[in-house]
Order: sequence, then structure tokens, then C-alpha cells
Amino acid sequence: MSLIPPSAPGAAQKEFKPRLVWATGIAVLAFVVLVGRLYQLQILQGDEYKERADENFVKELRVPADRGLVLDRNRRVLVDSRPSYDVTLTPYFCGKQCDDILSRLATMLQMSPDEMDRAQLQLKNARKLERFRPFTVKVDISREELDRYLSQQMELPGVDVQPVPHRNYRYAGLGGHLIGYMNEVGADELKRLNEELERTDSPQGAYLLGDYVGRRGLERRYERELRGIDGKERIPVDAKGRRKDDADNLIPEDQRLVPSTPGDNLVLSLDWRLQEFAEKTFPATAGVVLAMDAKTGFLLVLVDRPAPDPNKMSGRITSTELAAIHSDPLQPELFRAIQQHYHPGSTFKALTSIAALEEGVYKPNTTVFCPGHFSMGRARWRCDKDSGHGYVDFEHALGASCDVFFYQAGALLGADAIAKWARKSGLGAPTGFDIAGEIPGVIPDAAWHDAHIPGGYQKGMAVNLSIGQGDVNVTPMQQLVFYAALATGKIWRPQVVQRIEDADGKVLQEFAPDVRSKLDVQPSTRETVLKGLFAAVNQPFGTGYYVKQKELKDVDVTVSGKTGTAQVVKLGARRLKAEQVSYFERDHAWFAAFAPAEDPEIVVVVLNEHSGFGASNAAPTAMALIRRFLELKKEDAAERAGPAAAPAPLSPGAPPPSTPPPAAKPPTTPEKPKLGAGVAPGAGQGARRGA
Repeated sequence: MSLIPPSAPGAAQKEFKPRLVWATGIAVLAFVVLVGRLYQLQILQGDEYKERADENFVKELRVPADRGLVLDRNRRVLVDSRPSYDVTLTPYFCGKQCDDILSRLATMLQMSPDEMDRAQLQLKNARKLERFRPFTVKVDISREELDRYLSQQMELPGVDVQPVPHRNYRYAGLGGHLIGYMNEVGADELKRLNEELERTDSPQGAYLLGDYVGRRGLERRYERELRGIDGKERIPVDAKGRRKDDADNLIPEDQRLVPSTPGDNLVLSLDWRLQEFAEKTFPATAGVVLAMDAKTGFLLVLVDRPAPDPNKMSGRITSTELAAIHSDPLQPELFRAIQQHYHPGSTFKALTSIAALEEGVYKPNTTVFCPGHFSMGRARWRCDKDSGHGYVDFEHALGASCDVFFYQAGALLGADAIAKWARKSGLGAPTGFDIAGEIPGVIPDAAWHDAHIPGGYQKGMAVNLSIGQGDVNVTPMQQLVFYAALATGKIWRPQVVQRIEDADGKVLQEFAPDVRSKLDVQPSTRETVLKGLFAAVNQPFGTGYYVKQKELKDVDVTVSGKTGTAQVVKLGARRLKAEQVSYFERDHAWFAAFAPAEDPEIVVVVLNEHSGFGASNAAPTAMALIRRFLELKKEDAAERAGPAAAPAPLSPGAPPPSTPPPAAKPPTTPEKPKLGAGVAPGAGQGARRGA
């Protein structure tokens, strides 16, 4: 008889039900997980995985657009693009070998530590779809580096050589501050630029790390117009990113290439013949030469020295090289024409004359006795001529640059009246020149002195202001606009871009002369000042007379102008020559002029930093430039009068034509190298002589 009792009826069924429920639950859960995973892969991440699959078969490469040209008024090409090659790396295709491949590239391409650090950072930051996007390892490689790459390309999966147009500044540092340069876009800037493109619904593609962007001057101001629109090339590749042998059969011809669209061209008002002449003639270590078309307000010449070579700045400059530029005491990155201000010295006497006549403290026939000094209380200011000029009127005071005549005017006027007429004449505010960074200068009134000078405003400060010393500061561009206003009665907004054209020469935008305001003075005031400026160059007592006789002795032209010598440090008891003091303690030399005096066509301003007297260190450059301007005008007239040929270039003084000649076309993107598989294509409060 069995000792084990029989099971109760239904016990097996009761035991089986929990197991069935448990198994069913597991199955349902597994099914839910499977469905969820499928939903994630096919719905939520479907586009990503599809793109990965496509990328494993098709690689999409950018076809960089040719950046627009920069041309002078005669259509001489100043800036274009030259063929070059960049090396890129696509992280997905090199997989776990990426670090090793980067090390090999560093040796092969002689990469600098900065370049290597940048590449390693970009590789580290490549996530998700970014792993499918190539980043630039090195730009503008040499022919030797290209050859080394070609010999080892089969061992470098994920590495490509891209043909890229590289910016080419044909005249190196000439006009460098105006034209500017390009360099690599930063991470923060990248986000801002792309947000702006998206906000404006621009057809231009997004900027990527490694792209170059206009950094200074016209390159930055007209980045959008110059950039162009990149194209795309689609090529079939294998899992290691190498081009398939039967590439042409795998992608329909109409889907292989979207061509790029070149950027627009800038046509400048500069006459490069004059520009080059000014560069060669100007003897300064540092300084500015400006020339303006008096009839239109467009610039003919802009020399700004020193300037870094934009070809160097547009490459991947090393931190050591950049540090050397930053530490240079001459500040080569400073755009002196608009970003630095200086005491105007005796060139400011024309403004003091306007204030004295308009405020009624002087009449056109006023005379003042100059004994060689001026006194106010216990203070005493010296004249440029120690023995004095005797009795002088406006003509002799401006012509011979007598300080005492203007000291007395300043004492009668006060700082507020001088500041009032300076501002009405366009000083003390940006000129409106179309490049970022323009400063306003300083036109100090009594309130300014109270706010900035210990002890506040004193009457003697206006005496210093009257001859362009004390705390008055102007930029060279402001000087140009002011003297153009004296010459023409118009306060121009200086411009340098005449037209924007597309690559075929079609005019997209043309800029008209822009008169900001009129010189609001009585006719007798302007006539009196002009008479003095004429005497300064054409009368034997004038400070610019002998320079004019030397430089323009055989040229039938009248020139009006004013010399200026601006004190940098306080004048001592004994006058010293420039060569007797250190460079940075020497005076600045100014000369402002226009010609012909009776009907001005050109206005010239020269600032020669730390060089001494304006008459000997600034006026010769201006006179030589005026001479060359007249020679070119005559040559161009003779050419136009000759047999009809190609359209004649503009003369330096002529306004832009309504229908320009055909534009020079930008170069095409360089041909792809024939690669194998895997490679896709305020000092000085004391008195100062001002002559």
C-alpha cells in the first residue's frame, strides 16, 4: 500500500495556471519591448539610420564656391582665389584607427602643434551624425605634402583631399587694412552666423568648423555678398569611404553634382595706379595717406601702415606668429585711418578760423600783432617763430601758421565755441565710412574737461585747442572729410565700394555719392579760410610753398593746403630736431591739401607718425600724389581720344559709369588631383608750434 496520498482533483490544473500566466506575461513583455525597439529604430531614429546606410554607399562632398573678386575702379583684380587643396578626415570611415591616422598625418603633412590640437579636439567632439561629416585637418597643403599623401592614400581610410579655392591677396599688405583678411570661424561665431543665415532664409549653406570667414575690412563687411553658395558632389563609396570602381553606374548623372555659385564681386573706387605710387612714395614707418575724389566723396587712395600681410593672416597662422604681431609696438593690426586719433596740430587752425569768424570774435580783415609769444595771466605760450611774425591777418596767419593769431582767437572763443563749430564741420563723430570700428575722435568742450581733467576746465585750455593741441583728437578720415568740406562746401560720407556685381559683370547694386550735410558757414567765412590755405602753398611766406615749388615746379596747377606738426610730448625749454629724440617722442607730421584750388578734383591728407615737421615729412608725399593724379588724368584722356578699342578705364576723378565694362570672371575651383581609390576630390597741454 502506497504511503503517498493521491493528489486532490484539479491540483495539476491549479499549479499549471500560474506558470501559463507567467509565460504569457514574459511573451507579452518581450513583444512590447520588441515593438518599442522597432518603433525607436524605424520611427524615432529611422532617418538617422537611413542616413547612415546611405552614407555607407554615398558620400556627399561640398564643392566650395569661388569667393567674389575685389577689383579697383579700372577693373584691376586686387583679390581673387588660387587653386589649393585641403586635407579632411571623416571619423566614421576611419573607425578605431582615427587616432593613429591623425598621428600619421601630423608627420606626413608637417602639422604644427596648434593644427594637431585642433584636429584632435574636432575628432573628440564628433558625435552621432557628426561622425559622417568631414572636418579639415590642414588647409592649403604644399605640392610635396600632396605627393606624400598620394603615395600612402590606400593606408589612410577616411582621409580625403578636397580642391578648395584659397584667398589670394595679389599685393600682400598694400591696402591690407581696407581689404582685410579671412581666418577660421570660431565655435561661438559658428552658431551666431548659422542662426543669422536661418533667420534671413539665406540660400547659402551653413558654416562648418574649419570654414573661413571674413575677419577684417571689406572681407568682413561684405562677407554675405562675397561668400557665394557651395555646391555638392555625391559619390558612391565602400565601407571605408573609398570610391567604388563603377561609380558612374551607381548614381544617375543628374544626381551627382550640384554646381557651386560664385560670390559677388566688389568694384572699388580706388585707383590702384595711384595706390601703388603712394605706397612707394610714402616714407613713413607708420602713418596714413588718403585721397578722395572731391566731386563724389569716393576714395582714390588709402595707405595705412604698418599692416599685416593678409595672405599670412588668412592661413593658419601659429600662436607664436600671432603673438609677435600683437606685441609689436607699432600695432600693425590697428586701422589708423579710422581707429586711431591724433592731435591735428596746425591743420586745425582752419577750424579755429571758422569759429572765430562765425562767432564774430574776428572779422575777415582782423590783424593781430605777434611778438613771438602769447600770455594769459602767468601762463605763456610760444609761437612757432620765436622772433614773432609782426602784424598778421588771416591770409598770413594761416599761410605762415602763426600760433599767436590763433592763441588769441582761442582765448576769446573758449572751448565751447570751438567744439560747436568742430562738430558742425563733421569732427567729433564717425564719418560714416563703411568699415566697422570707426572711432569718433575727441572734441572737448568745457563739460568734457570738467569730467575728464583734474581741476576741470581752465580758460587756457582753449588756447591749446586753438592750434590743435590739448585734448582735441581727430582721425585721418575726419581730416579728409573736413578738408573736402572746405574745398567743396559738402560734408561727404567717404565711400570706397562703387558697385557690387555678379560673376558675369551684371550690376547688382551701385552706390551713389552721399552728401551728409553742407558746410554751414557764411560765404565770406569760407572765402577767408580758402584764401589763407591758398597762401600756405602759393605764397613765399607759406609753410608749404617751397615743397610745392620743388614737387610741382613744372606742373600748371594751383594747390591749397595746410601743414601741421602735432606735439606728442610736452614741449621742453629747448627745441629739438626729430633725430635728437626717440621715435615715439617725435612729433606727428600732417599735410592736408586739395587741387586745383579753384575747382578741386582731389583732396589729399597725409599723416606721417613720429617724423617731425609737416612741411618736410608729409607735404612732399601729398604733392607727389597730386602730380601723379594729374599725369594719370592726362594719360587717360589721351587714351580715350585715341582709336576706339577696349572700353577705357575711369580717370581718377571721374564718377562711376552707369554701364560698366564686363567684369573679370573669378577662377574656377581647381581641378581635382588624379587620386586613386578612396580619395574624393592726449599728450601735451603746453603750447606747440603747429606749422
